[in-house]
Parts: sequence; C-alpha cells; structure tokens
Amino acid sequence: MEWKQKIFNQLQERNRQERDVYAEIVKHYNRLTENYSTILVRCTDQERDILTLRQENTDLQKNSVSVAGLPVNDKIKTLENDYMKAKDEILTLLRERGDMTKEVISLSRLVKERDEKLYSEQNRNQILTKENVSLRQRLESAEDQLSALKKVNETIHDEFQALQLAYTQLEERQKELDATIAVLRQRMTEKIEKKCNALDEEVKLHEKRMEEDVKRKLEEAKSDFMTSTLSNLMTSTTASITHLRNANQDGKVHLTPTTDFMKVIIPKKAIVKWDCGDNELHAIQFHPSGSLIATGGSDRKIHIWELNAHNNQVQQVYVLTGNNSTVTAIDFDNENANLILGCSEDFACRVWGLGDQRLRHTLTGHGAKVFCAKFVTATLIASGSQDRTLKLWDLQNRQCVRTLFAGSKCHDLVAHDASGSLISGHFDKKIRFWDARNDSTKCELQLQAAVTSLSINREKQLLLACSRDDTLKLIELRENRVIQTFSHDDFKVASDTIKAVLSPDCAYACAGGNDGSVFIWNTTNGKIEKVLNKEHSSIVNAVAWHPEGRFIASCEKQRRAILWGE
Repeated sequence: MEWKQKIFNQLQERNRQERDVYAEIVKHYNRLTENYSTILVRCTDQERDILTLRQENTDLQKNSVSVAGLPVNDKIKTLENDYMKAKDEILTLLRERGDMTKEVISLSRLVKERDEKLYSEQNRNQILTKENVSLRQRLESAEDQLSALKKVNETIHDEFQALQLAYTQLEERQKELDATIAVLRQRMTEKIEKKCNALDEEVKLHEKRMEEDVKRKLEEAKSDFMTSTLSNLMTSTTASITHLRNANQDGKVHLTPTTDFMKVIIPKKAIVKWDCGDNELHAIQFHPSGSLIATGGSDRKIHIWELNAHNNQVQQVYVLTGNNSTVTAIDFDNENANLILGCSEDFACRVWGLGDQRLRHTLTGHGAKVFCAKFVTATLIASGSQDRTLKLWDLQNRQCVRTLFAGSKCHDLVAHDASGSLISGHFDKKIRFWDARNDSTKCELQLQAAVTSLSINREKQLLLACSRDDTLKLIELRENRVIQTFSHDDFKVASDTIKAVLSPDCAYACAGGNDGSVFIWNTTNGKIEKVLNKEHSSIVNAVAWHPEGRFIASCEKQRRAILWGE
C-alpha cells in the first residue's frame, strides 16, 4: 500500500503550495481594502473640512466686503493656505485612490485567474480520484486472478510431476519392449528362413504338377482338334511350360492363364473364409496368374494372399504399406504381372513391386479422394477422383501427362485401348467415352442413376456398368448401347463404390448386395443364375472373378473375405 500513501502525500503537498499562494494574495488584498477604507474616511473628513472652510471663506469675504478699504486679516490668509494644502492633499489622496483602484482591479483579475486554475485543479483532482478508485478495483481484480493462477499453477505442477513419473515408467517399459522385440525379430528371421525353404520345395512341386497338368490337357485336346490345331496347341503349351520354369521376381510362379484352357464355372459354396486386416474392406483383386489375391481397406494396407488351388487354402504372404488413408481400389499390371497399383483417400496413387515389395511410385496431384485407378499399359496409369478429374500418369517420367475434366466425381474407369482411350462412370449418371487424341469426350451414355463401377472384357467389346438404381447394364461398345439389364428383388446397391465384374468369358455378371449375398446373372438371357448367400454378414463391397473362371472372391464391409468355388 506504499503507492497509496505516496499519492496522498503528493496531493497534500500540492494543496499546501497552492493554498499558500492564495493566502498571500488574500492577505495583500485585505490590506489594500483596509487602506482603501482609511483613505476613503480621510477623504470624507477632508471634504467636510473643505466645505467648512469654504463656508467660513464665504463669510469672511462677506465681512471683508462690508469693510471697504481694509486689508484682509491674517486669519483669512491662514485659512486660504490651509485650504490650498487641503486641496493638494485631496489631490494626492485621489491619485493614490486611483492607483490603489488599479491595483485592486489587477489583483481581482489575478484572483479570478487563480480561482479558475483552482477549479481546474479541483476537476483534475476529481478525475484522478476516480482513476485511483478504478485502479484500486483493477488491482484487487488482478490480485484475485493472480491467486487463481497460483492455484492453477500448483495443480499443473502436480500433474507435471505425475506425468514425469509416468513417463519414466513408460521409458523403462519401452526399454523392456525393445529387448523383447529384438528377441522376436531373431525368432521371426529364423522362421522366415525355414518358411522360404519350404516354399522353394513347394514351387518345385508346383512346377512339376503344372507340367503334368499341361501334358494331360494336351492329350485330351488331341481327340477334339485337327492336326493343324494340335500343332498350334503344342507351340502354346511349350511357351506355357517355359513360362512356368521362369519364376517371377518374388520367387514364386505366377502363370497367366490363357483362354485355350479356360472353363468358367458357377461357384456353389464358400470354400475359404478369412479375415483381412483390422477394419473395413473396400477392394479385392486376383493376380493375372490367379495364384495371388490382393485386398485393401480402411487399415491403409494392401494384403497379398497366396491361393493354393489344390488344397483350397489362402495364406498371407506379405503386406504393402505406404498409404495414409483408406485403400479404395487395387489393380495388377497385366503385361508383366510384377506391379500392383493401389489408390487411396489420401488423394494419391501408389505402385509397388511384387518381387521386392518396395514402393516404386507415389502419384500425387488430385485434390480429393481417389476412387479408382487402372493400368492402361505397364508404364501408363489412369486414375479418377472425387475432384471431378481423370489423370493419366507416365511411370517412366513419374509425372501426370494428361488431365481430363469430367465435371462430376468419377467412381470407376476402364482402359478401352493401350493408346489412352478411357471409359469412366460418374455420379451424374453418365458414362463418358474419352478420346485419346484430345481431352474431350467422344460420346456420353446417360443412365438412370449414379454409376458405381465399370468392368470391361478382354476383347474390349462389352462393358458392364453397376448403378444406384439397383441394376447392372451390359453395354455393346461398337454402338455404345445397352443390350442387357440385370436386376433382382433382393439386389440393392447401397454405396457409390459397389464393384461388379464380368466373368473371363463374358458369359456371366457378378455383384454383391447390401444383404451380404453374391448375385450371378447369365449375360445371354439376363436371368439370375445363382445367389450365394448366408455367408457374409454385411454389405459386399467388391467381387473378383478368378482369371481361369474357377473361383469368385468377395469382400464385405466387416473385413471378411470369401473364396467361392464348386
């Protein structure tokens, strides 16, 4: 409280100084007033004496006139002298009175100025008093806040000490876990070495079985074809066996099936069920050889599974990482069969090598979620996004070479030819056919609802489109017209990303429903051929047909994948 006492002392000192100045002025003013009163009394007395002297002078003059020829007596002269002195004294007093009047006026003016200054100082004093009160209130409020902050600081300090103690404990726990991880890594390395040795033996056995299977098929073909056909078949078989003996970069055999031995079957039951990842599944795809299955979903990973067709078993071989959000679509390189493409909701597409599981390319440039991506060739990729654009990417130069502005978000696309002609399906219910020579559409096909997926056959003659009006439409690409529509009472398209697929021989169309069923239609007559149900527990997001036509793979939202077969 020292500052309060200091302000009070300063105010007292200023009041004393100003009061002393005014006291001296008032004292001088009072003295002048008394002098003025004394002079006024004296003037009054002198005027009365003058009047008396004038009266006496008049009387003497009268007496002097009555005595003609007599000189004026001494008394008259004395009175005249007194009169003159009195007159001079009166004049002097009047001059002094004028001077004192001027001084009084000057002092009055000075007093007035002092009064005004005093009034101003009093107003200023009142303002400072109010500010002093306001500052006291603010000081009290600040003291209260300071007390509250001290309490909060003490609480935070206590929490900090508790967190520091917990951090120390976690550090110790981390050291223990690091030691445990080192031991587990050593064990895992040993197990992987054993597993690799076992897989090498399995590859050799697989090669031997495939050679025997090819020889058996050749013997069967001899009875059905002419000699020339048999000769061509022998040439194709020799190339297949050579391809079998040359393993892919990942150390496993991935034979791409040919249409010569293809026989599409309609699955009847679920032969393998397995859980993929930790969260929802959105994409599933077969490798062109049919020996691998890739799945992706909201765990941001692509899981690669090996399919043993003889034992009907599915086993995970490795996991591809690098995505920062949900995987929305997957595609394999159909030319060399050694690359895998994945697109994600993190606005990017990524390419991995199957041999070394290394991330080769990260393609960024879209401004929203990427819903679809496909290999056009081994070095050219097309992608479609929620940002209403399609992009073509050159893997050799690692850059975007074309951007197509569709005006509506793209849910799926397919490559019409190797030159870069694309077909895309959009939210605005249109299928757009893009010209490879420029950035415009050749034509558009209007459907009744948003397009969720597209599937094209190997010969690029037929296109299957799935839409939100709960139908599939088969489109003939020479005239770009709908030739068949597939529907079912229980088939419902509940999402913008439901994927439908054509069988390898285009004889059937397949799609998953929101009730967990898988529907298969005959593309010739448009009728439902088979409904696979009671296996999935939630909406089926995507389906894929085995390249040889022997199996169908489906994935549901609740991370479950199923392989269907005979």
